[in-house]
Amino acid sequence: MYTAAFDLEGPLSPQDNAYEVMQLIENGRALFEVISEYDDYLALQGRQDYEPGDTLKLIVPFMLVSETTEDDIQRVSKSAKIVPGAKKLIMWLQDDGWDIHIISTSYEQHAYSVASRLGVDREKVHCTRFPLDSFVEVLGRSEKELIKSIEEEILSFHSNSRYEKGTSFKELADRLDSFFFDQVPRTSMKAVFEQISVVGGERKIQALMRAIGDEANLQHTAVVGDSITDYKMLQKVRRSCGLSVVFNGNDYALPYGNIAMACSDIRPIYPIFSAFRGGGLDLAFSVAALWENTGEVFMKDPEQIPDHFMRKELKQFFVDAPNDAVFPRFNLLKGKTRRQLESVSSMHGRFRNLVRGKSAAKLG
Repeated sequence: MYTAAFDLEGPLSPQDNAYEVMQLIENGRALFEVISEYDDYLALQGRQDYEPGDTLKLIVPFMLVSETTEDDIQRVSKSAKIVPGAKKLIMWLQDDGWDIHIISTSYEQHAYSVASRLGVDREKVHCTRFPLDSFVEVLGRSEKELIKSIEEEILSFHSNSRYEKGTSFKELADRLDSFFFDQVPRTSMKAVFEQISVVGGERKIQALMRAIGDEANLQHTAVVGDSITDYKMLQKVRRSCGLSVVFNGNDYALPYGNIAMACSDIRPIYPIFSAFRGGGLDLAFSVAALWENTGEVFMKDPEQIPDHFMRKELKQFFVDAPNDAVFPRFNLLKGKTRRQLESVSSMHGRFRNLVRGKSAAKLG
């Protein structure tokens, strides 16, 4: 059995659902952006028991004080777009017998919604359980005042005070450390935090292992990710000789994959998956290298694209391509120099902005 596991936000849907939900709150956009930067800071510090993506836990106090509901999350999710080609790709892989899983930091209300639109069974979706409505009565007056106080400090920082007044991020991070790891545990919010386990970082690896059942199966596993919440999963699969693909990735993800694809459409990844299943990692590398070295020729004359591992429907898609952005820019990541990786990163940044939009693309 070959398993394909996709991150959701980025590879399958361009929307950052939590970011969009927070924008229903006054100043929610600014709050989320700072908390997301703080999340990256903590993850890169290697803080014990903290995983990338725990932003989705840290924003909960602000959601509660603003009376955000699960209906709000679902309503925002309904407007989420699907990455071009994602539904086709999932269908093709399912036709070929792949076991498809989604492993996402997303709240369950969003992850299940997108998965159903893509034809992925609910039991194959590994995401963040989030019974938000059950937390409604948790906050007392003192907790609300505490949250409002830290909110003011975050907004002050966001309004360029770090530049105009010389306030460094380290100073704000120290204040947030005090709030989240000292003050919150001494309030009724402690019980809320204990119920939220965000599926990011190491927890994505745990979800993947539950999906495939045995370490040996990693050699028959392909994963696709794009950001800091995925890098541990990407690294785990790469080290285990599986297929580790970074799609429109950022600098947190690119160093940990073995193949990178930048594109406005995800379906061109299909030949890589097909080659991996048909002949292992070396054959997948060969196909990626062919596109890396000959991609410009294929763009000028799609008829020259080899039929091997290529579905007729995909070949026709390239022939009828509306623009060059739907042609994949593949790169083998192993052995790339620092300068070469910087060039790959720059290209992925352009496509990341194109597919996700600048606001979501800049988040870790």
